[in-house]
Amino acid sequence: METIEHHAGDSEYLIIPNPIYDVVFKYLMEDLESATIVISTLIGEKIKKLELAPLSHTEKKLPLVETPIEDPRTSDEIRLFHLDFTAVIELPDGKEELVMIELQKASEPDDIFRFKRYLSKNFQRKHHAEVTDVETQAIKIVERPIRLFPIFILNFRIEKEVNDLLIRTNRVTQGVFKNRTLESNVDFIQHLSYDILVVQLPNITYIEEQDYQHDEYKRKLFALLKLFDQNSKVKSNEHRLRLIRKFFPGFLERVIRRLEAADSQNPDLEEQMFAEDEYLKALIERDNKIAFFKGEWGKAQYELEKTSEELEKTSEQLEKASEQLEKTSEQLEKTSEQLEKASEQLEKTSEQLEKTSEQLEKTSEQLEQERKISIQKDQLILAMAKMLKERGVPLEDIKQQTGLTEEQIHAL
Repeated sequence: METIEHHAGDSEYLIIPNPIYDVVFKYLMEDLESATIVISTLIGEKIKKLELAPLSHTEKKLPLVETPIEDPRTSDEIRLFHLDFTAVIELPDGKEELVMIELQKASEPDDIFRFKRYLSKNFQRKHHAEVTDVETQAIKIVERPIRLFPIFILNFRIEKEVNDLLIRTNRVTQGVFKNRTLESNVDFIQHLSYDILVVQLPNITYIEEQDYQHDEYKRKLFALLKLFDQNSKVKSNEHRLRLIRKFFPGFLERVIRRLEAADSQNPDLEEQMFAEDEYLKALIERDNKIAFFKGEWGKAQYELEKTSEELEKTSEQLEKASEQLEKTSEQLEKTSEQLEKASEQLEKTSEQLEKTSEQLEKTSEQLEQERKISIQKDQLILAMAKMLKERGVPLEDIKQQTGLTEEQIHAL
């Protein structure tokens, strides 16, 4: 590739406004010739015609920023922007296709929600196309979806796996059972899916010459993205980049001249870039606050999880204790029933014993009376035997009349 031609008095270095700033980038892309070079180099396609979409605009919200940041010229709030282009590209088979190029740039990862919102809107864009009726050969005007081609230029990294400068998703239309890839385009799929390009500017330091020197597309792409190299900031003014002039091939001359003209065409450029710095500072402060509260929330959540686990264990223990108490209660209830039955039995037994005691008492009284009667009877018999013995009644007669033995009679 030819390098940019040097003129007398040209410095060895280029000093250009930093295109990472929205105001500079927007000025660059408003020049359709420069925009065509930038976009064509990024997508690797030949662009035959490029137009800035009429609905392209700058977004007008600064979420979570307490004090709005104003444009020094218009007093309007500064907001992040995106640019939409309609492009006619030449396909490999020579045919032409109308596509929508959605170009977005961001310095903060949180902008992903903004990206999704814009994609959703542009995905519904349509254009009018002439179609010939197969049967009547009449030409009809019909609405057709426009294929979307989103490009994201990020001043932060989204992956640390391959550390590439440009990530591209390539749609592959493939049958599941046959495991065959469709070679021709299917309108239904083409209109409901899209490729995306994601530039990770910080990863430019990971790209070596051997990664691009044998591929024309990669050589041009690397040269273009070198214009955004944040490692080339001028130490005394980070709003400017200092780049080696001879590094850049001739096809970028229009782009470089446009960037060099930004200062003269925008007298308030420096003030606008300072305003963007304030915006980013506000975002960083916001993110720091969010990070702090996330950290505190994380700690609180950890403590809550620990407490929850402890409560869960305690709950399980209480549940087991409750089950044990329930079993013990059932056992006590059964024991109580048994004791109640035993008490009733004891009461019956006590009543029986009381009755038996009364009977025994009566029997005892009867026996005592009988004993006394027996004693009186024995005394009478002994007295009668003694009297008969004193009267000289024969021993045998006394034995028969009293029932006493001879020993008892002799003892009288």
